[in-house]
Amino acid sequence: MDKLLELDGISLTYHSKKSETLALNDLNISINSGEFVAIVGPSGCGKTTILSIICGLIKPTTGNVIVAGEKVTKPSPKVGYMFQRDNLFEWLTISKNTLLGLEIIKKKNPKTKAYVKELLEKYGLKEFSTHYPTELSGGMRQRVALIRTLASSPEILLLDEPFSALDYQTRLVVQDDISSIIKSEKKTAILVTHDISEAIAMSDRIMVLSSRPGKVKKIINLDFDKSLSPFERRKLPKFNEYFDLVWRELS
Repeated sequence: MDKLLELDGISLTYHSKKSETLALNDLNISINSGEFVAIVGPSGCGKTTILSIICGLIKPTTGNVIVAGEKVTKPSPKVGYMFQRDNLFEWLTISKNTLLGLEIIKKKNPKTKAYVKELLEKYGLKEFSTHYPTELSGGMRQRVALIRTLASSPEILLLDEPFSALDYQTRLVVQDDISSIIKSEKKTAILVTHDISEAIAMSDRIMVLSSRPGKVKKIINLDFDKSLSPFERRKLPKFNEYFDLVWRELS
């Protein structure tokens, strides 16, 4: 596999008038093209901050972020960010919501509009393109949010607790949906989550972070058949074994 993302010696210190706080300490992470990596760790260890550094929203105190061989110094079009909430605008149709990101970065053109239309049709949302977000279920709204993120054709998807606002049953269904879309579109993904089961169900590798200052405590490689859905993984005996392993590291 080709190395797509590299965090080289990333540290971050927050400064105030009275003190300074080391939030992240000497992170060294490599992620290959096509991988799905989950990041778990105690609250306040810097999980979401890592995503903000990867996409160029926060500049690290030391170290470099390299995406596809290029140093990240500002928000990169190669990186797409899907937040905890779907952040859909209720007064815009589903079609207009999915095109909004392209308008902002001035890449809305016949080719990108055709790609978004294709995604809506491919993932069962074509008939809802003229509907408004309030008319969709929570799971469908998350699919719309992902399609909006995919619209600019990023190479890496950053997923920040994207299922946390959903009820448990919907969450299981949407995890299968999102996983299937990411595999189908051959994207590299990084998931931040507090949910150990979610991390095991969806990823190829889990990076366990220490308490603040956050650093990589352990990397756990998951050995599942690539064709299995997240829900199917949950039925396997090894799923519980991985859960116990991650839980011990977090404890």
